[in-house]
Amino acid sequence: RIRQLLSAADIQFIPEYEEPLPNISLFLENILSMCLKEAVTNIVKHSGATQCTLRVVESHDSLRFVLSDNGKGIPKDYRKSKGSGLIGIRERLDFVNGELGIEGEGGTTLTMSVPKVIKDTNREGYN
Repeated sequence: RIRQLLSAADIQFIPEYEEPLPNISLFLENILSMCLKEAVTNIVKHSGATQCTLRVVESHDSLRFVLSDNGKGIPKDYRKSKGSGLIGIRERLDFVNGELGIEGEGGTTLTMSVPKVIKDTNREGYN
Protein backbone atom coordinates (compact mmCIF):
# COMPACT_ATOMS: atom_id res chain seq x y z
CA ARG A 1 0.00 0.00 0.00
CA ILE A 2 2.81 2.46 0.79
CA ARG A 3 4.30 1.83 -2.65
CA GLN A 4 0.99 2.89 -4.20
CA LEU A 5 0.72 6.04 -2.09
CA LEU A 6 4.25 7.12 -2.95
CA SER A 7 3.91 6.26 -6.63
CA ALA A 8 0.68 8.27 -6.91
CA ALA A 9 2.54 11.27 -5.45
CA ASP A 10 5.49 10.75 -7.83
CA ILE A 11 7.85 9.97 -4.93
CA GLN A 12 10.48 7.31 -5.61
CA PHE A 13 10.35 4.43 -3.12
CA ILE A 14 13.69 2.86 -2.18
CA PRO A 15 13.24 -0.33 -0.13
CA GLU A 16 16.30 -1.36 1.84
CA TYR A 17 15.16 -4.66 3.28
CA GLU A 18 14.83 -8.26 2.26
CA GLU A 19 11.48 -9.90 1.72
CA PRO A 20 9.76 -11.62 3.28
CA LEU A 21 9.83 -9.54 6.40
CA PRO A 22 10.62 -11.27 9.70
CA ASN A 23 8.04 -13.64 11.14
CA ILE A 24 5.97 -11.45 13.46
CA SER A 25 2.50 -11.78 14.84
CA LEU A 26 -0.41 -10.66 12.69
CA PHE A 27 -1.35 -8.17 15.43
CA LEU A 28 2.10 -6.54 15.37
CA GLU A 29 2.12 -6.59 11.57
CA ASN A 30 -1.19 -4.70 11.53
CA ILE A 31 0.06 -2.08 14.02
CA LEU A 32 3.22 -1.49 11.99
CA SER A 33 1.24 -1.35 8.76
CA MET A 34 -1.02 1.38 10.16
CA CYS A 35 2.01 3.33 11.41
CA LEU A 36 3.79 3.10 8.06
CA LYS A 37 0.68 4.17 6.13
CA GLU A 38 0.26 7.20 8.38
CA ALA A 39 3.94 8.11 8.10
CA VAL A 40 3.85 7.83 4.29
CA THR A 41 0.67 9.91 4.19
CA ASN A 42 2.57 12.61 6.10
CA ILE A 43 5.42 12.42 3.59
CA VAL A 44 3.02 12.80 0.67
CA LYS A 45 1.09 15.68 2.26
CA HIS A 46 3.82 17.72 3.93
CA SER A 47 7.38 16.88 2.90
CA GLY A 48 7.82 17.95 -0.71
CA ALA A 49 10.07 14.89 -1.02
CA THR A 50 11.09 13.16 -4.22
CA GLN A 51 12.44 10.03 -2.53
CA CYS A 52 11.46 7.85 0.41
CA THR A 53 13.56 5.04 1.85
CA LEU A 54 12.38 2.25 4.14
CA ARG A 55 14.96 0.24 6.03
CA VAL A 56 14.05 -2.71 8.27
CA VAL A 57 16.55 -3.68 10.94
CA GLU A 58 16.01 -6.87 12.91
CA SER A 59 17.74 -7.78 16.15
CA HIS A 60 17.15 -10.78 18.38
CA ASP A 61 14.47 -8.98 20.39
CA SER A 62 13.18 -6.08 18.27
CA LEU A 63 12.32 -4.74 14.85
CA ARG A 64 13.15 -1.25 13.71
CA PHE A 65 11.51 0.41 10.72
CA VAL A 66 13.43 3.49 9.56
CA LEU A 67 11.48 5.65 7.12
CA SER A 68 13.42 8.57 5.61
CA ASP A 69 12.58 11.18 3.01
CA ASN A 70 14.58 13.89 1.27
CA GLY A 71 11.96 16.59 1.80
CA LYS A 72 12.04 19.87 3.67
CA GLY A 73 12.26 18.26 7.10
CA ILE A 74 9.88 18.37 10.00
CA PRO A 75 9.50 21.73 11.75
CA LYS A 76 11.14 22.02 15.16
CA ASP A 77 7.77 22.95 16.65
CA TYR A 78 5.96 19.92 15.20
CA ARG A 79 4.66 19.01 18.68
CA LYS A 80 2.50 22.15 18.60
CA SER A 81 0.84 21.01 15.38
CA LYS A 82 -2.86 20.26 15.45
CA GLY A 83 -2.35 17.24 13.20
CA SER A 84 -2.96 13.80 14.61
CA GLY A 85 -0.68 11.71 12.37
CA LEU A 86 2.41 11.55 14.57
CA ILE A 87 0.26 11.35 17.70
CA GLY A 88 -1.53 8.33 16.25
CA ILE A 89 1.75 6.65 15.32
CA ARG A 90 3.14 7.23 18.80
CA GLU A 91 -0.04 5.92 20.47
CA ARG A 92 -0.06 2.77 18.34
CA LEU A 93 3.59 2.09 19.10
CA ASP A 94 3.06 2.76 22.82
CA PHE A 95 0.28 0.17 22.75
CA VAL A 96 2.81 -2.54 21.79
CA ASN A 97 5.65 -1.17 23.99
CA GLY A 98 7.32 0.38 20.97
CA GLU A 99 9.03 3.72 20.47
CA LEU A 100 9.04 6.50 17.89
CA GLY A 101 12.13 8.53 17.08
CA ILE A 102 11.94 11.66 14.93
CA GLU A 103 14.78 13.51 13.20
CA GLY A 104 14.08 16.46 10.94
CA GLU A 105 17.23 17.85 9.40
CA GLY A 106 17.90 17.25 5.72
CA GLY A 107 14.54 15.56 5.30
CA THR A 108 12.69 13.63 7.96
CA THR A 109 13.53 10.26 9.46
CA LEU A 110 11.04 8.33 11.58
CA THR A 111 12.35 5.34 13.50
CA MET A 112 9.63 2.99 14.72
CA SER A 113 10.95 0.31 17.07
CA VAL A 114 8.88 -2.56 18.45
CA PRO A 115 9.71 -5.61 20.51
CA LYS A 116 9.64 -8.70 18.32
CA VAL A 117 7.05 -11.30 19.13
CA ILE A 118 7.77 -14.52 17.30
CA LYS A 119 4.94 -16.92 16.55
CA ASP A 120 5.41 -20.22 18.33
CA THR A 121 4.40 -22.78 15.72
CA ASN A 122 5.50 -25.70 17.90
CA ARG A 123 2.59 -25.38 20.32
CA GLU A 124 -0.37 -27.73 20.24
CA GLY A 125 -2.98 -26.79 17.69
CA TYR A 126 -0.49 -25.65 15.06
CA ASN A 127 0.11 -27.95 12.11
